[in-house]
Amino acid sequence: MIFKNLESSDILLSSFEVNKTFTVTNEDTGSGVYAFQITKGTDANQYGWGTDTSPKTTLSGSSFYSIPNYYVINNMFYRDLKQMYEVEPFSNNDVGGIGYQYVDSTVDYINGVPTSSVGYIDYEETRNLYDIPSKPSKMPLRRPYTRQLRDTANVISVPQELFGEGIKESSIRLTDDSTDVTIILEDDGRGNLYDVAYSASFASKTPNSTTNSGSVVGNIFYDHGILVITDTGSYSNVGIATGSNGFNLQFDATQTIYEREYVCTIGENDFQHTNNRSLKVDQSGSVAFFGNQYPTSTDLNKSYKNTIYDDYPYGLTGFSTGSFKNSQYQVGTELIPEASHSHFATYVTKIGLYNDANELIAIGTTAKPIKNEKEMILSFVVRFDTN
Repeated sequence: MIFKNLESSDILLSSFEVNKTFTVTNEDTGSGVYAFQITKGTDANQYGWGTDTSPKTTLSGSSFYSIPNYYVINNMFYRDLKQMYEVEPFSNNDVGGIGYQYVDSTVDYINGVPTSSVGYIDYEETRNLYDIPSKPSKMPLRRPYTRQLRDTANVISVPQELFGEGIKESSIRLTDDSTDVTIILEDDGRGNLYDVAYSASFASKTPNSTTNSGSVVGNIFYDHGILVITDTGSYSNVGIATGSNGFNLQFDATQTIYEREYVCTIGENDFQHTNNRSLKVDQSGSVAFFGNQYPTSTDLNKSYKNTIYDDYPYGLTGFSTGSFKNSQYQVGTELIPEASHSHFATYVTKIGLYNDANELIAIGTTAKPIKNEKEMILSFVVRFDTN
């Protein structure tokens, strides 16, 4: 085996994105495609909540509870704009301590969310269940029109093993037969879902100029593979009907592929020696055994016959011609006449790439043996893809 180190200039790593189209339906729960309804609930049914009485959807033996999942979805994807901004402390005498105020309430942290005053809704959040009645806490919050989660919504969840690193923008097409008329929803590339039959703003890929909402009926969160149908009117059953009234979802998965390229250069007079034992003098390539007179797993004292050295398991045909002795392999240096000619050259058939721990990680095979001329520089490019 002959080794040569690669320089950093010999290694090139590049990446590119690939996509694959998938189509799933409401029947693909076994593949991890789940559709269920989420509900905000009331203070009464949140207090003392239990699995026995809570509304749920059971799919492939798993239960999806409407109320808990509502708050999971809300906290993960519908966080209010002001919650994402920097805050600074200020004196708050009403609560007898230090409070916090938002430094900037117009910065756009969500792609496609408007920053003008007509593009969002201001409101206050209260926590009456947990606060002192005389001093309920109120937090001024803000939601864009394109990120409105109402009291109920329908969720379609796609497993990561299908969408990879994320669903490609502008690739969603959701066909639903839960109503008398087939509903087709597509995304605008900004995380919004539109009904293509009624949305002129979707056709132009431009949301409404004032509220940035157009006719949004839901949202798609590309990195998580989650679609949320937020419109509670004509689309209240989209995604949750079953059988022939179910849905068909088409999307493009995204995966980054890394192309690794290694330039392996053989300089002049490099790799001219061979370890091929068949080219060594006096090498027959075989050892004769007689009867049962050779070591076994139960009797290691038995020895070979017709060998120069009998140090098991070594001792083939002689130390000086490329055999084993004293548990050490010594490569013979004397070549047969055919291999000692001035025009004799080695041939390259395989190139192995090893890491720093001498572990073989890749093998490149040539289409045919390549002669390694002594006065010629050869460069081999080993290229393979990983993800």
